[in-house]
Amino acid sequence: MKDELRDRYFINKNKPKQIGDLLKELFPPKTLSRTNSLHNNISNAWRNIVGDEIYQITRIDGLKNRILYINVESSALIHHLTNFERHAIIQKINELMGKKSIDDIRFKVGNIK
Repeated sequence: MKDELRDRYFINKNKPKQIGDLLKELFPPKTLSRTNSLHNNISNAWRNIVGDEIYQITRIDGLKNRILYINVESSALIHHLTNFERHAIIQKINELMGKKSIDDIRFKVGNIK
């Protein structure tokens, strides 16, 4: 009976799988929309929106549920952008798009290459 259960419930009993790998198979990763036209328009205009200095140390990571996700070079820059520039950037993006396209921006330290 035990051998019967093992073969039935454990497909690959000689090679155990990690739980993380099983979860990745069951639940596809959350992907930020990279194909929609709004994201493409913002990506193309990002240098004009924030200026060359900030453009060089930031990258758009994605857009989801009207929230723009931005990777930045350092936590000090996150502090500056969040406290002093976020509302102005949101306003510039919405003006550029001609409607309220973005509700918020989330900054995180990440890969900017």
